[in-house]
Amino acid sequence: MSIEKPENTTQSGQSAPRGRPGAMTMAMQAVQVKPTGPKVLRIGLIQAGKIVEERVIRKRETVTVGSSEKNHFVVNTEGMPARFELFQLVGNDYILNFTDIMTGRVGLPGGVQDLAQMRASGAARNAGTHFQVKINDNSRGKVVLGGVTLLFQFVTPPPVQPRPQLPAAARAGFVRSIDWLFTAFMVFTFMSMFGFIVIAENWDPPIESGLAAVPEDIAKMIFEEPPPPPVPADEKATDAPAENAPKAAPAPEAKKEAPSKKEDAAPAADKPSEEQAVADKSARIAQEAAQQAEALIVGALGSETSGALADVLAGGAVTGNAADILSQATGVGVAKSGGGGDLRTRAGGGTGSGQGGLGSLATKAGTTNATGEGGAVAERVVHAKSIPRGEAADEGGSGTFDSSTVVKMIMARIRAVQMCYEQQLRRNPTLAGKIVVQFTIEQRGNVTGAKAADNTMGDPQVAQCVVGVMSGLRFNPGPEGGSVQYSYPFVFAPQN
Repeated sequence: MSIEKPENTTQSGQSAPRGRPGAMTMAMQAVQVKPTGPKVLRIGLIQAGKIVEERVIRKRETVTVGSSEKNHFVVNTEGMPARFELFQLVGNDYILNFTDIMTGRVGLPGGVQDLAQMRASGAARNAGTHFQVKINDNSRGKVVLGGVTLLFQFVTPPPVQPRPQLPAAARAGFVRSIDWLFTAFMVFTFMSMFGFIVIAENWDPPIESGLAAVPEDIAKMIFEEPPPPPVPADEKATDAPAENAPKAAPAPEAKKEAPSKKEDAAPAADKPSEEQAVADKSARIAQEAAQQAEALIVGALGSETSGALADVLAGGAVTGNAADILSQATGVGVAKSGGGGDLRTRAGGGTGSGQGGLGSLATKAGTTNATGEGGAVAERVVHAKSIPRGEAADEGGSGTFDSSTVVKMIMARIRAVQMCYEQQLRRNPTLAGKIVVQFTIEQRGNVTGAKAADNTMGDPQVAQCVVGVMSGLRFNPGPEGGSVQYSYPFVFAPQN
């Protein structure tokens, strides 16, 4: 049988005192803040039997009611002013103010008094527009304003609750909350994109000019010699003995070996002589064909500034319309029935027939009329006068540049500008006038903003073509200190 200890006894058998708080309870009591200072008003607003609002006025101050939203309690009652001091603080004491339309009761040191009785008995002081009665910290009661009832009493102010704070781990600084891996990735991406933009903005690839700018396939067509035509089968049969002719040389040796047989040596000597004659004839025909082909090439690419090919390539690379470019070529014959046609030499005097073989294809200074069927063909050739050298007018800009360099570059491309005019001159032989082109030379040497500031020709196509030529100019080096603006005049007139 076990013996149980009493509930209120210690291990030594002594009884523990009853009602003594534990250590945790004593610590919590020590932490609690006891309220100090005078009591404050606690007011409840009741409407339709329900508490609508309840407030503790922590600071002893005048409490107002009325229809204005600036009051402590908003009450819309007929006969009430917009602002009425219901509980007026005078010094350190409160005074209850009430009017004739207010009813209720209030607990005073002398007992519970009715507001209507205090007005009638004179217990409340008449202030003119309202009545006043002094209340203390032990007073309580109610005031009825139409359909609204205000209940009040004085209570000890509750302790001020400390502001809630986040835990120490959540109050870490801004630097600790940064994701450094993601931030480094974003910075690297931004720097890479920014560097790519800077490189692309400042990259100035070289622009090829001259023969280097001609496409490879067109350059092969112009400069490479075409393969020779295939030899017909009958010519191959004719040339066969000539190829075998050197092999017939041992005939004299056979004569030395058998001098006694004169009858057999004679036929052997006749056969090589015939083969040699055929070989000589073939070699002569080939030489004449080579000379005639050479004369054809010399006539087309002669040293003189003439010839059909020279006319076609007079403006530089073949980049225009084929019909417009080939229409410039002169010295081309008109085909006739039954023959290969006559060759008409270039402009000049004389009315000779101008007929000749392949060896007479070199260009001449005079023109001839085509003879044969159909009669003479007259051709009207319209040329433009050389564009006079102008002066580059400085229009402004932040940089410095030599105007003579501008003129020199324009004169180097003046043939392309003249081609713009001659293309339209064939359609309108009386076309003439002046075009002033304004353009800007950037610091990198490229031309921007080219436009026709003045055009007296009345043909926008010529101006558009000239502006395109000017836009393709490239100056190396460019202006110093910034861009410059210039204007240059082009005067166009037909030659005949």
